[in-house]
Amino acid sequence: MKSAWAFAFANLRRNRKRNLATVAAIAFGYAGLVLLGGYAVRIERFLKANAVFIQHANHVAVWVQGGLDNAAAEPDKYQFDKAQTDTILAWAKGDKRVERATRYLRGFGMAGNACATRPANLLGIDPQEHAALLQHPELLEASPELARPAQGQWAYQVKDAPRGVALAAGLQKVLQKPKVFDEVRGRPPAPTVLDCDTPKAVEQLAADADIQIVGQTYDGTLNAVDGQMVASFHAAEPIAEDTAMIVPLASLQTLYATERITYVGLLLHDSADAGQVALDLKAALAAKDMKTDTYTYADQTWAPYYVGTMAFLGSMVGFITMLVTAVLVFTVAGAMTLAILERLREFGTWRALGFERGHVVGLLVRESLLVSLIGLAVGLAIGLCAAFAINSGGFRFSPPGVAGSIQLLITPAVWACAAQAMLLPPGIMVATWWVVRGQMRKKPVDLLNAATA
Repeated sequence: MKSAWAFAFANLRRNRKRNLATVAAIAFGYAGLVLLGGYAVRIERFLKANAVFIQHANHVAVWVQGGLDNAAAEPDKYQFDKAQTDTILAWAKGDKRVERATRYLRGFGMAGNACATRPANLLGIDPQEHAALLQHPELLEASPELARPAQGQWAYQVKDAPRGVALAAGLQKVLQKPKVFDEVRGRPPAPTVLDCDTPKAVEQLAADADIQIVGQTYDGTLNAVDGQMVASFHAAEPIAEDTAMIVPLASLQTLYATERITYVGLLLHDSADAGQVALDLKAALAAKDMKTDTYTYADQTWAPYYVGTMAFLGSMVGFITMLVTAVLVFTVAGAMTLAILERLREFGTWRALGFERGHVVGLLVRESLLVSLIGLAVGLAIGLCAAFAINSGGFRFSPPGVAGSIQLLITPAVWACAAQAMLLPPGIMVATWWVVRGQMRKKPVDLLNAATA
């Protein structure tokens, strides 16, 4: 067996130019796949961090049964009261798989600037719980840019603004509030009564960062709370750019005159546990007569942006991988076909000396496997060097939902490189076997009399 491999390797040197060209084709094709897979891994980590920490899906989320569809219309029926919330938090604290639990309150209202109001989608979260999400190592490793607002600082960073709110950049523009709290601190405030119907209004609105939030309490009474715009951010979805607002949980509960919350999000030490944690939590709450729905970050109904984008990206990468693999297989098969046709008399001599068909077929299959393995090794080296060069180049781009730009990074994963590499050798070996097998059906005398180049 050892001599057969040595003989196969020696045969590769008989037509160096063709074999080098074949190796180069495999190497550059596989290097491209390494870069493509590395980019896909990078985007998956980015989108996952965006979904879990920025879109507040967490690894697991628990809602009142039917709450995802009905909580906005019937909050009293489809939101957790304080006792239920405490039950969920106690379970999370007692489960070693759970890193932390975060309370959320969602609702609708009107955001005002003392001259006009605009509809707003309100997300209530405790500033300190928000801080824990934004400072999480998983988020900072995936993309620290996601943790930064487009303008200003988050509420937990501004100590002298207890009612600090963050507005989506589109809503900030609509309300004509170009400056955040830090930029107007210490300056003369706007007049108590603004000249809303005059050109002075633009200057007066820009003089402070005060925001009014108007909403309806759960018992139907109109209510309002004041806020100070400490930050602006870019919403992950364009449709939310003109409406999204992040409000301290206590302020939003005051607005709605309630202690209820909409859902609880759980961060896990290992995201791979999300599915089992969701099932265990649902069963534990059902034992306490709490009917709930639990979702993971990979659930289409809960995180459609992440799941849908990854499904598209996975299909695209898979299609390109199969296409490149097919091209490389046919390239090698063509090169091996020429080599076989040139050596027919040699094979006839081997057969005349007593070599079986299987011996000749096995030798050629070994040669094709060696060509593919050498090409893959060279391609891996080229791909990794190219990834290092790209990562060191500091190239940046602006994906949707991010304040500013993020660095273009290629992060090849071992499993992705291995999966792509495993596709090529079997295809090349099968193609070579098929070509050689057809020629070896001829009689030795026909092989000896074959016309070769």
